[in-house]
Amino acid sequence: MTLSIALRGDTARHPGNTLPTLRSAWRSGTDLVKVDVHLSRDDYPVLADDRLVATPGAAPRPVDEMSLAELAAARQDVENRVPTLMEVLAEFRAQDVPNLLVEAAEPRAALAADTLLRERGLADQLVFTGPYQTLDALRRRSGRARLLMPWEQSGPPPDDVVRALRPDFLGIHHSLLTRELITEMRGSGFAVAAWAANEFTEMARLVEMGVDAVATERVGDLVPITRGNREEPQVEPA
Repeated sequence: MTLSIALRGDTARHPGNTLPTLRSAWRSGTDLVKVDVHLSRDDYPVLADDRLVATPGAAPRPVDEMSLAELAAARQDVENRVPTLMEVLAEFRAQDVPNLLVEAAEPRAALAADTLLRERGLADQLVFTGPYQTLDALRRRSGRARLLMPWEQSGPPPDDVVRALRPDFLGIHHSLLTRELITEMRGSGFAVAAWAANEFTEMARLVEMGVDAVATERVGDLVPITRGNREEPQVEPA
């Protein structure tokens, strides 16, 4: 079975990395939602598409230069505010494991998110992704951390990288994937996640090849494909 990954939520309907877009993606039945975690100036893990957040009447500022209070007031639409990771986790019952793929560009943000998860009894149950330094920090903290390593080359990663990180998944751009490459990566012990596939025909091709996961911005199209419906949805006339 191919897992579906919603990049930043259901962004066809809502702004990415907000509570409404995450809820919409979860309602669609996606297996994982990839969220982008950064640290506020006062060290709260928050969700934002990139490191800059615009405030009304002011130029965009880096997330790490803004306090949690400033981030909370940054958007006039309260529903689409910058949420904390704690708010996202609060969407789940205490015994449920959030179906999140957490991306952190910096080790400090990843470790802060991991600490929060451990405090909630969710140690090593979520999947993390990010650059090598981020994944290395997580692996050093826990030998059981679940990691998805971005990889944009035509062959398996070097042995020293594999030994250091021991990733569960390789995240590879969909355009690079062939049936032969998927077989080679699996033979090396990796599950393969196809990244940024947004066209229906490409999603269907990847699922037909048996890729382990597909990440998309069009989760409403992807979920039916992963569940066996390969018929392209009809566009309603304007």
